[in-house]
Amino acid sequence: MFKYVLVLSLLSVAFAVPVSRDEAEELEKAELERYQNENAQYAFNSKVEDDINDGAIQREEVRDGTKVKGSYSYRDGFVMRTVHYEADENGYRVVKEDTKEIGDGPTFNSDGQADVEGSLIGKYSIKLDKDDDEKHYKDIRA
Repeated sequence: MFKYVLVLSLLSVAFAVPVSRDEAEELEKAELERYQNENAQYAFNSKVEDDINDGAIQREEVRDGTKVKGSYSYRDGFVMRTVHYEADENGYRVVKEDTKEIGDGPTFNSDGQADVEGSLIGKYSIKLDKDDDEKHYKDIRA
């Protein structure tokens, strides 16, 4: 048995095709990318509630290795739509979608406020700046 394994090992070395430096770097890069994909982990969210233009958007996503789960939604005065999705070795797919008619279109509110929030950006709000024709919006962070 040992002789058989030794002969096979020697034959595989003898017939091995030399790999160029560029090919070796590409293989190393591909291996690093595979490792990073299998071990990636993150979670984030963002939300904009725009009471000036009567709209909203929201997104949440979680990744664990090669598996991603999340949702996004928006409201535009006509509909409120929410999509739940997954992505993994089988590709991206929608697992649930909800759509609800909410009106005849957005209603502009010059006294409204837009609130922005996200796991990476914190939270802040803006209002229309009626005193400055150039700026349009002012930051009203607390």
